[in-house]
Amino acid sequence: MAPRCLLAASALVGLASGQSPTSVPVPAPTSVPTSGPSSVPTPAPTSLPIPAPTLSPTDTPDCDSTLMTATYDGTTYTGANLQLLIETLWNSTKAEYDNVVERWENEREMWESEETYLSDMNEIKCGLEYKNSTIGNCKPHWKKESMSEKVLATLKVAESYNRMIDVVATLTGALFLYVAKFGYLARTVGMVTVTSMKTTIVFDILTSSLTVLAWWSLGYGLAFGKDNYPESGDNGLYGGDNFFSTNFNDLSSLIGGGDDTTESAKTHADFLLHLGLSLICVGIPVGTLAERATIQFTILSATILGVVIYPVVAHVFWDENGWFSPYREKKLLFDCGVVDTAGAGVVHTTGAVVALAAAVIIDARRERWTMNEDSAKPVLQPKPQYSPAFEAFGCVIVFVTSIATTAFCVREFTEDGPTVGRAIINNLICSGTSAFTACVFGHYYTGVVSPQLAGGGMIAGIATIASGCAVVTPEGAFIMGFVGGIAYYMGGALLITIRVDDVSHAISMHGFAGVVGLIMTGLFADPVFYEQAFYDTRYYDSGCYGMFYNGGPTAVLTQSYGAMTIIAYAGTISTLVFGIYHLAIGGRFPEKMLEQGLDSCRMGGETSYTSAARKPDPLKYAKIHGGNPEFDD
Repeated sequence: MAPRCLLAASALVGLASGQSPTSVPVPAPTSVPTSGPSSVPTPAPTSLPIPAPTLSPTDTPDCDSTLMTATYDGTTYTGANLQLLIETLWNSTKAEYDNVVERWENEREMWESEETYLSDMNEIKCGLEYKNSTIGNCKPHWKKESMSEKVLATLKVAESYNRMIDVVATLTGALFLYVAKFGYLARTVGMVTVTSMKTTIVFDILTSSLTVLAWWSLGYGLAFGKDNYPESGDNGLYGGDNFFSTNFNDLSSLIGGGDDTTESAKTHADFLLHLGLSLICVGIPVGTLAERATIQFTILSATILGVVIYPVVAHVFWDENGWFSPYREKKLLFDCGVVDTAGAGVVHTTGAVVALAAAVIIDARRERWTMNEDSAKPVLQPKPQYSPAFEAFGCVIVFVTSIATTAFCVREFTEDGPTVGRAIINNLICSGTSAFTACVFGHYYTGVVSPQLAGGGMIAGIATIASGCAVVTPEGAFIMGFVGGIAYYMGGALLITIRVDDVSHAISMHGFAGVVGLIMTGLFADPVFYEQAFYDTRYYDSGCYGMFYNGGPTAVLTQSYGAMTIIAYAGTISTLVFGIYHLAIGGRFPEKMLEQGLDSCRMGGETSYTSAARKPDPLKYAKIHGGNPEFDD
């Protein structure tokens, strides 16, 4: 027998005796990650675990089956019997080999499926954690189109839609702020005398126009420009860029360009929202100084407030890098930061403090307090207001728009839906309670239910709840409205006692009520609502929620510190600037001009009406009075 024939026969018989290919192990995956999709699997094996047979026994050269002899299972086979045995063993071995190959292919497909799954999970994890493959060390590992890319694209679209909802909500809040500005103007016009109505309108429009230019040029950059206070501990008082625009770094974007993205749209929306808040703040002293301050002095007050005072206070309280800001997790004032959601301190108190300084320096309107023969001290003289209807109309506009502006001052509309709804409810409860309380106290002390107290009390409630609208309960809003109404009435009485003439009640309405609201937020901030509005990792240990909820004195001290800072900063700067200007130039119209009426001297004459508007039609009631057309009702 040829040696090659003996070798082939022996090999087949040996395999059939216990060394078949089924005992050859198929390589299993050895690097399947167990720690999540952050590890990358090694590629699956690409070669078969055993070589495939290439020659059958009958194809083996130099083999003569009649000369071959082999022993299998104790029996010796020769000739045709051996040939039959070899063919039988060959077919069995080939079938077992095919089975091994099939199992190996199945294992390979399962490995590749697992490999693809881990790759998809890894890319989804990168997208969720970083949202930008250029940030951090997490980068995509697979360049081919995969399910993870589709998921990431979907998430990106969803995030873009959420951002656009925030943009629309912010723009809506800004729009209502501009409508509220008209309401404040209507209220002030209704409260001045008829001899100064035109002057009041012109002064308000001029200061509003100046505020827009001031906010665009310097105000927005000072309020929300770059500041590195949380990392370095420096500054925290004002921003250092974004001047003359909303989001630019070079003069080629002077008019406020920027990429057409949702982020750029949100920046522009925030710009408009805070411009509206700045208009409200700057307009507060205009109503207080009506009927005696010159246009130059009024413009000076608007400039100082719109460029120097308000942007700094807004940065300190509202910018994430500001000194008092609660919108971060480190380097906080008393480990909490000052809560002022819609501007009880930033808008209302700041404007009222400037108005108080200006009113003290400019003095009261002509003959507001006079000496009577039977009195030892000056007596308050009533001034006939132009139109109680205008006043009430302006108050209603301010009240309606405050529902939107209070809510949309919440930073993320889509993520803070419950907070937005709570802010609206608290605003309604507090403003209504404050208006009712002011009327009750007014009736108790004077016996009169005054429409001025009703409207002023309503706006005082808006100022009171503006700080804690997002973090107090409805019960807390009710108590805050009650105290805010008292603060408004008692504050106005105090101003009369010290002979400070506040034409529009702005100082008591915005200032006294705003300070009370800012401090009372530290008493009534609910821990659950505080967690929703800010950070759930903060309030457990720091006691940043209300003292009435076992939060300790930290929140009250923080809020009080913020109120005192506003009073000290705004009061000091405005007093110095107004005092120097009044002593050097004079900020008050001459007494003769005030006697004749500002509209007559500067605005082309007083507002007049036709006789038909001033007197009733004599024929209208003629039939009722016996047909006498001469009867004048």
